[in-house]
Amino acid sequence: ITVLEPENFVEMNASDARGLGLCDGDFVKVSSATNTMGVRGRVKVTERIRPGVLAISHSRGRWEINSRPYRVGGTLTGWDARRGRGLNSNPIMRTDPNLPNVTLQDSIGGSSAYYDTMVKVERISA
Repeated sequence: ITVLEPENFVEMNASDARGLGLCDGDFVKVSSATNTMGVRGRVKVTERIRPGVLAISHSRGRWEINSRPYRVGGTLTGWDARRGRGLNSNPIMRTDPNLPNVTLQDSIGGSSAYYDTMVKVERISA
């Protein structure tokens, strides 16, 4: 059964979470060499993720796409705050050293090379 969550999470293996002193629901900052400011999210501890690996669902944490209102011709557009809940991994993706505004690309599929970004996880306050 697939359950739709109201937001996405920083999913990590239980052994990694223990090593960082993290529990389900703790807030963390995930940063990379590309973006040391990082992104903020909540931890979900699971055994479905291999130790040393993080998973962040890619369909949440939007800052556009009707996640906030815009004023057009004096009228606010429709929006849904649920679209902005959670975190977006795009800002921490490793960028191409020759094209600093482009993530590394998968040579076969042509999309972002999601498995080539090393990250740092730190507990933060809510």
